[in-house]
Order: sequence, then C-alpha cells, then structure tokens
Amino acid sequence: MLSVKPFLSKNSALIGESGLNESSHTCCFKSATFSSVTPYVNFPVFLGSNHGAGFLLLLRCFANSIHDVTTSAFGSVVQGKLAAFGDFNADKHTDIFTLSDDGKTLKLFTATSDRTSTEFKFTETVLLTSSSEDVFTNVVPADFNGDTQMDLFVTTQKLPASNTAVNGCVYWGSLSKGSILDHSDKLCLSEMLNDQPSVLDMNGDMIPDLMGENSGGVRQYWIFHKDTKNYTVQPVPGSLPALTHPTAGAFVDIDGDLAADFCVMSVKDGKRQLEVWMNILSFFHLLALVSDSTIEILLPVCDDDLCTKSFIYLYLSNRISPWTKLPISFKAGSQDWGFVPPSKGLDGAPITLRTGDYNLDGFLDMVVVLQSTDSKGNLTRKALILQNIPCNDAACDGLGRSFSVRWDLSLHPSADLAVYPAFFDYRENGILDIILTTYSKDKKYHTHLLEQEFSEDANFLKIMVVSGLCFGNCPKDREPYGVNQYGPVVKYTTQDVEGKTITGTATQLSQSAYTPLQLPYTIFGLGQTPNFVDKIEAGIPNPPGSGIRKKSWSSIIPNSQLIIIPYPNDDPSSWKYKMFVTPSRMVMLTGATLLGTCGFIAGLVGVLHWREKVEDKKEKLQEAHKFHFDAM
Repeated sequence: MLSVKPFLSKNSALIGESGLNESSHTCCFKSATFSSVTPYVNFPVFLGSNHGAGFLLLLRCFANSIHDVTTSAFGSVVQGKLAAFGDFNADKHTDIFTLSDDGKTLKLFTATSDRTSTEFKFTETVLLTSSSEDVFTNVVPADFNGDTQMDLFVTTQKLPASNTAVNGCVYWGSLSKGSILDHSDKLCLSEMLNDQPSVLDMNGDMIPDLMGENSGGVRQYWIFHKDTKNYTVQPVPGSLPALTHPTAGAFVDIDGDLAADFCVMSVKDGKRQLEVWMNILSFFHLLALVSDSTIEILLPVCDDDLCTKSFIYLYLSNRISPWTKLPISFKAGSQDWGFVPPSKGLDGAPITLRTGDYNLDGFLDMVVVLQSTDSKGNLTRKALILQNIPCNDAACDGLGRSFSVRWDLSLHPSADLAVYPAFFDYRENGILDIILTTYSKDKKYHTHLLEQEFSEDANFLKIMVVSGLCFGNCPKDREPYGVNQYGPVVKYTTQDVEGKTITGTATQLSQSAYTPLQLPYTIFGLGQTPNFVDKIEAGIPNPPGSGIRKKSWSSIIPNSQLIIIPYPNDDPSSWKYKMFVTPSRMVMLTGATLLGTCGFIAGLVGVLHWREKVEDKKEKLQEAHKFHFDAM
C-alpha cells in the first residue's frame, strides 16, 4: 500500500502542485509536477550518500588509463547489445547477458575462471531465441519462485514497434540443467502491459514482484510466491494518473530507514510528476520526502526537443526552491553537447545516468551518453564519465560538490555511436571498469570491455545481499547466492584518516526497466582510509504490518567482499555474512613491513642469544680453570 504528498515545492521555478483531492482515495496523493518549459524530464538518479567526508578522501583526477580487453576476455569481438548482469551459475562471478542486433537472440557470457587470472575468458551460451515476430526488449534476472535458481523475466514487442506496449514472460531456471533455460518452462502474463514494468518486493517475502500498467491503463502488482510458478494480480489502490512512457521507476530507500521505498514518474494534465511512495511498516504510502534523506536525487532535464540544452538538477529539501541546477558544462571548446532525447519503440529509453565510484574516492561518479551535431549535420554520440569533484565557487551555490565531464578520457572511437555504457567489475577486485555497447559503421552493435589500470592505492567495500530464503538447506545443495536480489539497503559508517565520520548508503538493484545495467552488488569507495570499517548495516523489505528487518556488524576489513545472508528473514540476530578479502598494495606493503620488522627483531634476538651462549661458555671455562687451580 502506498500514499503520496508533494515531493517538490510549488515555489520552485520548475515545480507546481498537482491539486489532487487528498480524500479521493485511501492514500493521500500529491506529487511534484514539472512545467512545460522542460519537455523532457527524465527519471531521477538516486546517488548513495557519503556524508561528512569533506575533501579528505583522495581527491584527484582520473590519472589511471583504460585499455580494451574485449578479445582477451571474450575470445573475439562481441556482437550485440548489453542487456543485464547477474551470477547465473552461482559461482560468485558476474555473468553478462546480451541481445542480438535483431533482438531475437538472448545470450549469456559466463565467467569460466578466476577473475584474477590473465587467461580469464567468458563462455558464450545461447539462452533464448525468438522464432516469431516478437523481439526481446528487456531482460530482468531474478528468482521469481524462491528456489535459489536465477529465472529471467523477459519483455517482448511485435514488429514494427510503434509504441511501448509489451508482453512479459518468466523463463524458469532449471536446477538440473545448470546454465541453460528450459524454453518450454515459462509463465507469461495473461495481459499485455502498456510499458515495461518495474521490479519491487511488494510484500517483503524476498520474492520479486512487478508493478506496471495493463493495456487498460490500470496500475497493478503482479505478485509472485515461493515454491509456485504462478502469480496473483492486485490493483494499486486509488485513482492514479497514467505512468510516463517510456516508464521510469525505482525501488530505493528514500528516507534512510534501511527499507526500500518506491518512486515512479507519471503524467497529470500533460505535466510529468514524480510520485514517491514511502514504506511505512511495509505499507507503501505516497508521502512528502523527509528532510533527513540520506539519498541524493539527481534529475536529468532537456530544455528542448533535441536536448541541445541539457541540465542536471539536484533535490535539496531544505531550500525554498528545492531543485537546484548543478553547474555542469556540457560544452567542449565551441561544441555544445547534450543528452540523447528519449524516444519510443525498440531503442527508446529515458535518459540514463549510470553511477559508480570509478576512482574509489568515496563519491559516486557517472557514465552517460552525450551527443552533438556539427555544422554539417554529422551526429556524434560519445560515452563520457562525469567525475564527482569539489565545488566551492559562487556557481555552486554552497553545494560543495558537482560533476565535471572528462572530455580527455576517450572510451571508444569517435566514429562509433555510444549506446549503452555501464560500470563493471571485470576482475572482481573492487575496481570498476567500463563495459560499453556501440553502434558502428557496419550498422551493427558491438560490446567492448575496457579494463581500468588503477594505480592509486584506494580502498573499497563490496557488499551483496542475497535473498536469505535458505542457508545450508538450499535445493540441490546450491549455494545461497547466485540470484539478483532487488531492494536490500546497505550502509557503512567509519572514520577517515583525520577522525571525521563518513557514511555511505545504497540500495541494491533499484531499477529494472529499460536496461539500467546495474550490478547485483554495491561497491563503496573508501579512499585512502585503510582503517577497519566501524560498522555496516543491512536491511531488507519487510512484510505488511511488521517492523524493519535489519542488522549491523562492526570492525569490517577494508578491501573485502561481503555476501550478507539474511537467513532466516524474520530473525535478523541470526543473519550471517561471508567475507572474501582482496589485499591492496598498502595492505601488502604493511604486511611486508611487519614481516620484515619481525624478521629483524627475530634475527637480533638470535644474535644476542648466540652471544650470550658464547659468554656463558667462556665463563664456565674460566670457572673450571679456577677450580683446578685452587685444587693444586
């Protein structure tokens, strides 16, 4: 259940009030609306917070280089488009899903060896093919029946695709067949959807559910259940406006209580608005955003149809006009750049800003596609990194931080059009690399893997929360991980080198529609702070009427990967975690220094002990000589 109040102030230059009657349905409903000045207002990006870090955490430019390792990693050039990430075979390595150019073939690239190996390869497997006019448009890996085997929810469209309407089917993973899906074992939704649905956990059973509009424009939940390959339909209560198309939604913790809330974009009287449904005792209520939110909300905006004038706004609830434009320059020399305008159809998608701490300094950066047209009408689309930087001048209006486009960091040839860039931890070492789909001159999609040569000795914390539906008693003795879990919230608290408290918060897999390409884990950059992490906290969605389920752990080793297993779900005191440590150069040097010091001390003790034995022997000889002399 959800309820709604104004998310944005009516005093804002961009925001008005929707004017819905609060008593018109069971949940009070007001929401922020965006004026017609901005024809494209896209879904916000939710940045995990890092409060109190100041400017002490390894502030630097991207001095590290990147190089293309596609051939060595995949064995050949990868044709097709990125679709999703997930550990399909539960070996703790992230696999890659891709779609063919025509959208009729879904492939899986499975990790075949340790990521630290120089001979690492991915193995290609065809998972699904379409023999009809339907084409695959989106792939959501998750466990929809709680058997710890990853399933796939796939949306399809019929050609030619002139709108956003889709059909959806769940292809059930097979415990006996391993990394192969049984094409005949599937469950399709009984009705067509107006657009790609959002994934959330409606009832807190750790089984993903869906929320979207049916073909009649009615919002519904499709709720899946444990140990059954079926679903129940439940309408979203209230008289609600239509969702935007392309749709945009997120299952993310807004108020910092470690329980995921839900946000979605809708249209009222021709104006787009952001609905925020807060989780209160696992009953969702659409309410105002609280002032102590620990998640920053960024909103990409276009000021014209072609997005030649593009901006990013930051929501600050403590200001009279809460939406503040960040001072980001999208101009390189004399050339103006902007976002790629949203469109409908097979390649249509909202503007997407994908986040990740690329330099591990504790502040999230972004990778985005920008486009520009020269005087001759030639179109260029580039994947670029927006680096999170300090900002203290007047243009920043007291914000403290902003983003700078890294024009000097080239991710692909200029002749190729960037389509889907994303962060990806190739070596599973906590360092984010780049994986990128481009559209080349040969009129085909190609996916490239770019590995970052990270030379700085920064630290990180990598956390993945699994379903916790089993532990030690999983079907077929399967490990308790290997499925993408939507909605868990993780938070860390520690101190930097000067003793100041820093915190970071993130929601795992918050988005699912239109190829968000989020990783099934969270990587927190810690900067040059090799101290133990004082505390981490994890929370999972809770059943209706129950309290928040969460647990904390203390003294966590940095540069480690934690797999948190919330088993049993209703007993947080019994939750466990597995830790896999990746020593950094600083840790190795510290260990070498410690061993060297211990060796030196041991050697010194040995020399002193030997000298003492020599002196003792001399004294005994002297004593023996003195004895015989006296006897004479």
